[in-house]
Amino acid sequence: MTTALITGASSGLGEDIAKQLAERGLNLILVARRQAQLEALASSLADAHGITATPLACDLSDRTALNGLMAQVDTVLAAGGDTLTVLVNNAGTGFWAAFADQDLAGVQRDIDLNVTALTTLSHGFLQHARAHGQRSYLMNVASLAGILPTPRYAAYSGTKGYVRFFSEVLDYELRDSPISVTAACPGVVMTPFLDSAGQNVKKQTGIMTSPEVVRRCINAMYAGKVVYVPGLLNKFAIYTNLLPRRLRGWLLERSMLVSVEARPDASR
Repeated sequence: MTTALITGASSGLGEDIAKQLAERGLNLILVARRQAQLEALASSLADAHGITATPLACDLSDRTALNGLMAQVDTVLAAGGDTLTVLVNNAGTGFWAAFADQDLAGVQRDIDLNVTALTTLSHGFLQHARAHGQRSYLMNVASLAGILPTPRYAAYSGTKGYVRFFSEVLDYELRDSPISVTAACPGVVMTPFLDSAGQNVKKQTGIMTSPEVVRRCINAMYAGKVVYVPGLLNKFAIYTNLLPRRLRGWLLERSMLVSVEARPDASR
């Protein structure tokens, strides 16, 4: 049985990715920090779709926990005789504020989760995929902010830019293999990420729903698209990269401020 490993699976995009892959009949290994939410989701998906869903609670920003995760995954796969053919690196964090005003420990956590964990798990997944030789898919959830450098998201944009370029290079290096790599680059999505990033929604201009973004991104993954931006407005926004740097920065900041505002109580 083919199995998908999904990080950040307890809510938002990750939860919807788990639901939609379960609908396709894949067994699941669900990873996030919150054990109770993972167990509830795993149970509901197993009951609804007749699949096996295994929750593995793990703080991926903790190097020790991260380094032990693939061994746990190997144990789960061996117990069920399953093959790992899909990895979705969805877990990620960011905080919307001027970089100099942010807590450095929080920024470091963003880097550890968005870059180090994603890179480590990608490497482990590729060892599995190369060993079994079956058609396999790696989807790294980047962001439109990884294409468009977004003011107040300096570290987040930087890490998501890494995810985008990392994914592009991996797909090229694996061009003669049955493994494809997709960098999914959504814009603003209605998920709990907005709250954790310290944002309140003012106006839903161009903000997409999580199930719709996930549906499009999963289809793009299976189609072998390397860099995928869901949503016509988001695709159009990419052309702001043709503008002078300072004008582009001003436009990106203003467009964000149309939709969201900083929560007065927001903190790391």
